[in-house]
Amino acid sequence: MTLSEQLAAMSAKAKEAEDAFHAAQTDKHTKLEEQVAKARAGAQQRNNELKERAGQAKAGASAWWRDVQQQWDSQVQQIRSKMESKREEFDADRAADKADTAEDDASFAIDLARAAIDEAECAALEAVLRREKANELVGGRR
Repeated sequence: MTLSEQLAAMSAKAKEAEDAFHAAQTDKHTKLEEQVAKARAGAQQRNNELKERAGQAKAGASAWWRDVQQQWDSQVQQIRSKMESKREEFDADRAADKADTAEDDASFAIDLARAAIDEAECAALEAVLRREKANELVGGRR
């Protein structure tokens, strides 16, 4: 997949997440649980794809990306564990507090994703710049 295709897919996924959020605000509880499970499965699949891709990365980038991937895995597991334990403790007296915490967690995840998108943009632009420079240097040797 080219960098342009990856950026387009990322944009489409962000729109899909936004649409799912808006739809979820009117859905019934059972349907929401199904959507949460589907979203979690999709996130896990993407996480697995990232691990596989990091394993295939060239040696220079792979060590750094493996570290990023391990840190990401750790954060995801902590968030999931926290959310799961909070779901099990759920009761009417603390429902609003738990909802506030879940909303804060979601807000942080969105902010983190936005930061990752900014980094992806910088990395993609840097890759284009470096490719152009490499092409200039190769062309200059002929």
